[in-house]
Amino acid sequence: MNQLRFLTEQSRVVNDIGLLALRLAVAIVFIAHGFGDVFEAGVATNIQNYRDAGIPLAALAAPYTAYVQLVGGILFVFGALTRPLSAWFIVVMAGALTFVHRGEPLVMQPDGSGAGFAFIMLAASIALLLVGPGRFSLDQVVAGWLARSAGSVEAKQHSRA
Repeated sequence: MNQLRFLTEQSRVVNDIGLLALRLAVAIVFIAHGFGDVFEAGVATNIQNYRDAGIPLAALAAPYTAYVQLVGGILFVFGALTRPLSAWFIVVMAGALTFVHRGEPLVMQPDGSGAGFAFIMLAASIALLLVGPGRFSLDQVVAGWLARSAGSVEAKQHSRA
């Protein structure tokens, strides 16, 4: 039975390394897509593409998507604002599945269509929203610093009483 422990055993460090790997992979993909939307195709081109795809409020949705992916991806590398950004990424990927990849198979087709990429990025974003960034993140550093700071303020208040 001891040989099967690896199937369910949890190690905090290993879990945090796994979250770091997932967060970095998600970040790299979003940075690449956001960079292309902002600097290569350009936001104005994306607005027209969004209109052509029938995406509502294209003039707002295209810049939102481009900059959330680019700036959010960069912040994700450091594990900063991971949960709020995950929620924003969920909106972006749900929109992609709804408006761009609706009816497409999960497997990528020869013409480049396929919903698999958007589906897995949605799932990864949901996982990071639910689980958080892990110990190796700026979010964790800031939370620890705030907790220590609040503790020292509380200790000072008790010593005065």
